[in-house]
Amino acid sequence: MFPLDLFLTNRIKVNQMNNDTTNNQSLVEAIRMGVGYSSDRTLAKYFDTSRSTIWLWSKTGRLPKPIKLSEGCTRWCNKAIKHFEKEAAS
Repeated sequence: MFPLDLFLTNRIKVNQMNNDTTNNQSLVEAIRMGVGYSSDRTLAKYFDTSRSTIWLWSKTGRLPKPIKLSEGCTRWCNKAIKHFEKEAAS
């Protein structure tokens, strides 16, 4: 596993897991702008890693803790993700 810092210093790649690139781009743009909430799947695409790594990073403090919106619906605040990126880069 690579440290989060490597992902932050390189240009972030979006993994094209499906053919809906417009939707992926808008989700990634929402993270960059710090607007809304993202799933583990979206963050995994954003950081070009696996969903389990997103959960591990969150558990170990490399990402903020997620918010449980409802049963079976857990999301990360994009504003918090953006803040963590800035903190890690400085």
